[in-house]
Formats: sequence, structure tokens, C-alpha cells
Amino acid sequence: MAWEMAGYGIAVAVLVVAVAIVIGIMRMIRSLRCLDDAVANIAKEAEASLQQCKQLAEEAKEAIVDSRQSLRGFVTIAEGARALGEAAQTAAQTAVHVTGLYREYLTAPFHSLSDTPDQKAGEMPDLIVIGRKLWSMLKSHSGKEHSSDSCQSPGSGADPSEGE
Repeated sequence: MAWEMAGYGIAVAVLVVAVAIVIGIMRMIRSLRCLDDAVANIAKEAEASLQQCKQLAEEAKEAIVDSRQSLRGFVTIAEGARALGEAAQTAAQTAVHVTGLYREYLTAPFHSLSDTPDQKAGEMPDLIVIGRKLWSMLKSHSGKEHSSDSCQSPGSGADPSEGE
């Protein structure tokens, strides 16, 4: 009987071990299913994140294209401003040159005044000398008109700078 009892004991032990193995395998399968569900959820979230990243990349690409177009516009504006500055500089230089030519043209009749003793060589005549020359030219011009006029009064030929 001892052998039978030992046989039953071993059979029960093997049965307990088999049940433990089956329970372990079932828990492992359940854990693998949970792990598989977690992986599936992570895959869905990763795909959603990937779609968002792809959309963000497309928006960034559009922003870069817009920025390039804006920069090209700024470059065009800068080139236009540079050309405008050069044109303004050229116009200013031309104005200075034309002013110099007019000054020379207007002062040409007065160059004969450079023989005055108070003026240095190469120096432009000052305003007083120019004013005197204009006054003498005006007097000589008005004197010619009054000398041809027959209704001239005796005191009308007097010099206005002398007073009355």
C-alpha cells in the first residue's frame, strides 16, 4: 500500500505541477494579450503623432517657401532703394555741376572787375563789387534812355546815391 500511496502522492504532485504550469501559461498568455493591446495602442498613437509631424513638416515647408518669396521681395526692394540712392546722388552731382555752370555764366560779365586792388588773384568778386557793377550798368542804361527823352526835367539825371 505504501507504493500505492506514494503513486497517488506523485500523481497529485504531478497534477499540481501541471495545473501550476497551465495557470502560469494562461497568465503569460493574458500578459501577452495585454502587451499586444498596449503595443497596438502605442502604434495607433505613434501613427497619429507621425501624421501630426507630417502635417507640421508640410506647414514648415510652406512657411519656408513663403519666407523665400518674402526675402526675394526684400532683395528686390533693397536693389530698388540702392538704385534710387544712386540716382539721387547722380541728380545731386548734376545739380551741383549745373549750379556751378550758372554761377560762372552769371559772374562772367563781372570777371573784368578782378582788376580791383582789394581783390586777390583767383578769388571770386564779393557782393559789394558786383552790386557796384550792377549799379553802374543800371545808371549807364537809364542815362541812355533819359538822354533820348525830350521831356526830361533838369534834376532827373542826378545820382540816387547822392540824395536830394
